[in-house]
Amino acid sequence: MEAEIISVGDEIVQGMVVDTNAAFLSTLLAAHGIAATRHQAVGDDLNAVAEAVAEAGERARLVIVNGGIGPTVDDVTRQAVAKAAGETLRMDNEWLVVMQAKFQLHGVAMPPTNEVQALIPENATRITNPTGTAAGFHMQLNGAEVAVFPGVPAELMVMFRQEYLPGLLQRFPVGRVLVTRRLQCFGTPESLINEKIQHLMGMGKNPTVGLLATDGVISVKITAEADDETDALESIDAVKREVRELVGECVFGEDDDELQTAVARLLTERGLAVCTAESCTGGLIAQRLTEISGSSRYFLGGVVTYSNEAKISLLGVPANLFGEVGAVSYEVAAAMAENARKHFGADYAISVTGIAGPTGGTREKPVGLIYIGIAGPGGTRTHQLRLSGDRAGIRDRTAKHALNFLLHSVRPQTRETQHDTATA
Repeated sequence: MEAEIISVGDEIVQGMVVDTNAAFLSTLLAAHGIAATRHQAVGDDLNAVAEAVAEAGERARLVIVNGGIGPTVDDVTRQAVAKAAGETLRMDNEWLVVMQAKFQLHGVAMPPTNEVQALIPENATRITNPTGTAAGFHMQLNGAEVAVFPGVPAELMVMFRQEYLPGLLQRFPVGRVLVTRRLQCFGTPESLINEKIQHLMGMGKNPTVGLLATDGVISVKITAEADDETDALESIDAVKREVRELVGECVFGEDDDELQTAVARLLTERGLAVCTAESCTGGLIAQRLTEISGSSRYFLGGVVTYSNEAKISLLGVPANLFGEVGAVSYEVAAAMAENARKHFGADYAISVTGIAGPTGGTREKPVGLIYIGIAGPGGTRTHQLRLSGDRAGIRDRTAKHALNFLLHSVRPQTRETQHDTATA
């Protein structure tokens, strides 16, 4: 069974909002054996939406439309779908009562303009919205099923999973399912990963294996087609084991894992704590470590020491180092990490000092030169990075490298001071 997804809204067409709804819908549909063959975005134009819906209904058995069913004059999706089907709109009086009750719970009367959200095409069936006021609906159009949802992601996700998908699968039972799992990698170039696992890739294989690079993180995507999810997962697990044997040193997690979640899991499992001392990243590493619920179990604190004076007064970095080797150096990164670890009483400390740009670089120390220190029970290890890109990109990849270095440093080190160099 094939599906098409239509996202409605000028803000999507004009690039002001990223269309995450289409990605969510495609992933969930694929998990149930329904392949999304086309995504398209359409502005808030009644005729354009009606034309897009009618054309999609001629190609696919399932058309999912999201966005444009709010209470304002530019919300035209319900009228457009009715026009494509040659139907008029009717008032869903039961939903109108529900809407009024939702407003009363907040102590206000429902504005008359919201009544439009209870309008659905004459032969449509309502899709209840447990969290919002805009009801969705589904209906038949030239042999295709058209389902309409609000564009608010939180509302769409709940409605699709709970209120729509179970009935859809009863109306359109599918014979086979598609299941995708990902291994998340960092610190190894995509080309090298490709070289090691290319024999697993290629057309006609089941499971299929592909690579996706996003902001330095390489995802190894493994997709299996099978009669049911259990069989699909068994074949995926076999490929995952082989991939880990080949590139396991750079795999930090699976599926939606990020480097900070992998770090949090490892530190929590081992009962260890970390602290941070940051310069050019400005607290970004600490922010990522603490964005996870329960981070107080493994994160003790951090300092942002941007100036040399702050590095001296708050972290006790020897003043002579700034004249001898400069703030951006192995030695300063090591001192920052070691003294932060002592100050916070942490098992591990991460330090960062560097030049994020676009100004501040020199011939000897160009923009993108970064030093990272990891101090732990086995000593201190320092790393040099030479990164390219804009300021935001350099800071982002610096934070990722720091977290990745910590992952690889949780085992005790045998040397007191070690140096590594990396280019990314």
